[in-house]
Amino acid sequence: MSFRKIIVGVAGLLFLAGQVKAQDPMGLYFMETIPQTKHTNPAMQPRANGFFALPNVNQLFQSDLAFSDVFQDVGSEWVSPLSKRFNYGDLYKTTGKAFNLNQQADVQLVGLGFRSGRDYISVSLSMKGAVAMGVPSDLFRITDKGFSNGSRFDFSTLRTKMVTYKEINIGYSREWTEDLTLGINVKPLFGVMGGMTDISRFELHTSREVYNLYVDGKVYTSAPLEVEESETPGDFPESIEGRDMDDEWGSYFSSFKNPGIALDLGAVYRLNDRLQLSAALTNLGFIKWKEDLNSLSFSGHYSFEGLEVDGSNKDDLDEALEAIGDSLETVIDYSTGKESFSMSLVPGLYVGAQYDLTRSLSLGLLSRSLMQKQNFRQEFNLSANWQPYTFLALNANYGYRVKGGGGLGGGLSLLLGPLQFFAIADYLPTHYANVNFEGDEFTMFPNQRELSVKLGFNLIFGRHGYRNRPMLTPASL
Repeated sequence: MSFRKIIVGVAGLLFLAGQVKAQDPMGLYFMETIPQTKHTNPAMQPRANGFFALPNVNQLFQSDLAFSDVFQDVGSEWVSPLSKRFNYGDLYKTTGKAFNLNQQADVQLVGLGFRSGRDYISVSLSMKGAVAMGVPSDLFRITDKGFSNGSRFDFSTLRTKMVTYKEINIGYSREWTEDLTLGINVKPLFGVMGGMTDISRFELHTSREVYNLYVDGKVYTSAPLEVEESETPGDFPESIEGRDMDDEWGSYFSSFKNPGIALDLGAVYRLNDRLQLSAALTNLGFIKWKEDLNSLSFSGHYSFEGLEVDGSNKDDLDEALEAIGDSLETVIDYSTGKESFSMSLVPGLYVGAQYDLTRSLSLGLLSRSLMQKQNFRQEFNLSANWQPYTFLALNANYGYRVKGGGGLGGGLSLLLGPLQFFAIADYLPTHYANVNFEGDEFTMFPNQRELSVKLGFNLIFGRHGYRNRPMLTPASL
């Protein structure tokens, strides 16, 4: 694949990933009529005395870069990083050392919960998946400056994590006093497939006489792969292919291999009749991968004759990278193995405050911090929650991510007898742009970095809720 195609492909991936973004929507946190609020804070006791959760889906996409960061509007024309008119200074302000792409999806297959006095107990089964990528910003420096004399390119921030796993969520919360409720979710995890990189060094140093490439890292996988080793020890494997799984997929996804554990901790404290404070730590855990293991280690130093390559000369760039790629397969020292590995989840910290204007209308302010390696995210959300009728609850919210911009969101809970339908979304796209590339015009969202959507069905029992916060009796205070 040519260098031009790689750059355009990465830019296209950034755009696609930037259209929508993930984790449970922040708007869900204060929607007390939806039992799934326990997933954001285990101390949140659903107002319904009991529920049975039918399948529901959550989808999240995130990107540090929006379309307008990668393709810039210059004179009513969108230009890519390959154009001499592209302003790299604006791009570097946004990316830092690496820019991140995340996609998450989960399907809650079944769940139930019920109240017993001051206690609330719940259990659910979900299938979850995530892809997280960190892409070095120095990738763009190649097209910006080219391989000029005396340059140093650091690609060590390159990282990839992919995982599919099953989660059993066992939740317990208790009203210890009239004002304080504490909760915990204990989540046994069972990995289905996973893979991750662990790169400690990946650098390219250039000079007039010689280029020096330094690499040191590992790639771990737990997946149905067949690796054919090279006949020459230390060379890259001859092939890496998927194993024939026609008769095995059912047992593969239903097994309980690759165990792990995670915890959610939460607290809710009511200061007075109107003001409530809450906090939660979520996803404190990991998965230990032990089955279908393959690992690839690489380490070495490769020197080759330097070339003065101008970043605007794409043919020279293609030739230089192809020469490097051919040599790396034999010069760098590779080794394969069957090493087990651990994969941590992405912990989240929620801190919220809710103020009841009336019994049917409240305002909420929420902070969410996601703590991922080289990818700390801080978000805030301001929401209004309104239950105008006994069968209808609405949410309107505005979310803001530091260095990521903001967007509107909303939620709906509709109760038809015992059947509840709900849908919540954060960072809804609000405007589009007609974009013209080489005569082909199409429509896209130029500045969208994130979208989180959750929807599903529940069966609600004991619909009048608990004694001091009834579920379906809105009235003025």
